[in-house]
Amino acid sequence: MVPSNWWKTMFDSLYLRTDGDVVEDPQVTREEIGMLERDPAIKTVFLKGADKNQAGGKILDLCCGQGRHSLYLAKQYPHLELFGHDQSAYLIKIAQERARDLRRNQPLHRPPVFTVGDCREIPFPSSTFDLVMVMGNSFGYFADEDDDRAVLDEIHRVLTPGGVAVLDVTDGAYLRRHFEQRSWEWLDDGVFVCREREMSEDGLRLSSREVITSTTRGVLRDQFYRERLYSEQEIGQLVHNAGFEVLARPEAATDRTRTAASLTFAHDLSKRQEDLGMMGHRMIVVFRKTGPNPARQAELARVQTESPASDSSLTLEAATDSGKNDTQLKAMNRMSVAIPNVPKSNVAPVFDDLLLIMGDPAQPCFGKLNNTWNDEDILTRQKLVDALSEIGYWAKNLTLIERHETMYESLQSLIRTNPNRVVLNLCDEGFDNDALKELHVPAVLEILRIPYTGAGPNCLAHCYDKGLVNSTAKAIGVPTPKEVFHLGSRDTAHPAAAAAAAAAAVSGSDFREKSVSSVDKLFAAIRDEVGFPAFVKPIRGDNSLGITSYSIIRSESDLRHCLDSLRDLGIQDITAQEYLEGTEYGVGMIGNPERGFHFLPTLRVDFSKIVSKGLAPILGFESKWDPTSPYWSEVSYHRANLPPQIERQLRDHCVTLWERFGCRDYARFDWRCDRGDGDGRDGLGGTIKLLEVNPNPGWCWDGKLAYMAKMEGLEYRDVLKLILEAAKERIEAEALSPN
Repeated sequence: MVPSNWWKTMFDSLYLRTDGDVVEDPQVTREEIGMLERDPAIKTVFLKGADKNQAGGKILDLCCGQGRHSLYLAKQYPHLELFGHDQSAYLIKIAQERARDLRRNQPLHRPPVFTVGDCREIPFPSSTFDLVMVMGNSFGYFADEDDDRAVLDEIHRVLTPGGVAVLDVTDGAYLRRHFEQRSWEWLDDGVFVCREREMSEDGLRLSSREVITSTTRGVLRDQFYRERLYSEQEIGQLVHNAGFEVLARPEAATDRTRTAASLTFAHDLSKRQEDLGMMGHRMIVVFRKTGPNPARQAELARVQTESPASDSSLTLEAATDSGKNDTQLKAMNRMSVAIPNVPKSNVAPVFDDLLLIMGDPAQPCFGKLNNTWNDEDILTRQKLVDALSEIGYWAKNLTLIERHETMYESLQSLIRTNPNRVVLNLCDEGFDNDALKELHVPAVLEILRIPYTGAGPNCLAHCYDKGLVNSTAKAIGVPTPKEVFHLGSRDTAHPAAAAAAAAAAVSGSDFREKSVSSVDKLFAAIRDEVGFPAFVKPIRGDNSLGITSYSIIRSESDLRHCLDSLRDLGIQDITAQEYLEGTEYGVGMIGNPERGFHFLPTLRVDFSKIVSKGLAPILGFESKWDPTSPYWSEVSYHRANLPPQIERQLRDHCVTLWERFGCRDYARFDWRCDRGDGDGRDGLGGTIKLLEVNPNPGWCWDGKLAYMAKMEGLEYRDVLKLILEAAKERIEAEALSPN
């Protein structure tokens, strides 16, 4: 039985061994790119920007694997902007490492950028690329042909008008004529592969069983896979139906009935010269975006017909905008959640009428996994709505505002009809899903004089900058890690530099002594002022973006590797802190100074399962956004068992930080001990130091705040109600204040 999603687990280190004679042979890659270069339309894209009179061509290497074509193009055409996208995290990691190695050895305008994700949902805006390549027989893997069409629809969307795409697929007609039921080959002296194949009755699908066996260790893997076989005519029709014009290949010019060129480099150049299966005889099909995509138009018409536009519904109001592309419409529909049309409880709502502001699912979201909205985001939104319905909110008194391009007008209109409305601001993605603009949402609310929950714009601006937070915390007596700054932008007017300099001025320290510009000086500063191991992270940031196992620095090569990884994300300004190796804690607070705080139980992070797997004990990007990572599933949380005096000291520090930065209604403060538990009982003498101040912390049902609440018997709905009650007390007090 062939699993429908066989391709999710197939492409790993064993794949590079079984297919390495093709996909890891530089000569094969060179010949494949050479064939593309002989096509005038593709060559035009390769040369775009070479004369520096225009921007370099943008190319997407879709289903890029370990990035062999992108990396080759980067060497030959350094002016190009190259992007690779593949579902295999293993192969993408290899591609990213090879891109870093390439950049060290060759100056590039911009190194290739590689992302992980499904080829049916490309994480880039419409009309981005001049060329999309699907090379190496990476098309036809899905069980349903509609999914193949979805891939072509996405290619159509991300291509510029007149943009070109190339599809490299196995020659289905050839395989039907030369079907081999069984074959085997030696990969090396100790490993061989046996394959058994079955052709479907209609000749459209080829199923294979592949048994990889070691002469010393036995069977290494017994796996199944299936591919859709397309003839030249079938693939041409599929491409045409997606709104493309198929271009004649130069190699096919001698036969005017053909538009595809045969690709047999793998067969001709393979060093093993054994069973090449579907890689031996392939077709190259080139096509151009010449008009609208029929599937997109049909989807748009359906959404416009079916989607209500009521502001009082959580069905996305943006779905009626005919200017949105099909993928945006799909994302908006996918992110829609069901709000009950009748109350689910008799609980009186804290506010009579609530406006809920959230991120915009019609736009990409940089910082999430693959910079897009994922299934976990849908579940999180639904859990939120369900919890709000349990505390008195339903379709009549809950309005969702998430279309950011019309947010200002929507708010104006809603407040005119009911000036007593209050905003529940849960837009931690930031305005236009830009985390740097998280403060813009409360700033708009301030301008419109609409009361809202959570921190104000000044607080969010300050706490977004870790250098500013730590410098300020140190100045008011809160323990912080030792650190130095590296402003990779080398721009003294840079906002990060200015903010850090301002913080240093407040604390009385000399910022210029803490800031270094070159990597060599940074390594020396870490060695002399911080010590190893060190921990490198962005000065500014959210969502743990840029925080990975690479962040732990023990050598100069570690440092360079980490900085290269951050530059790939567009991050240049960093702080290098002492690596706190002890226990990590979280303190959650709900309330305000005037009425007092509700301290949730202090949380302790348990990394024991992570450490047992040989992984670094950190809460990085993967722990928040990647459900396939052990950091997502193997990190657990428990109630901390700190002595009363230590607990009291931590809480006092939190109150001091709250008041200094101007937090409101709820916040979370993260701490970590430099060694041991910091409880005075383990004999290690550790000090618990500040990691981060989080105004408007994660509000989701499975976030730290919800975990803390559960430890004292509170449900998710109770947390939301406490936040709303704290906001109401503050808002009412502010209304009575003469200021």
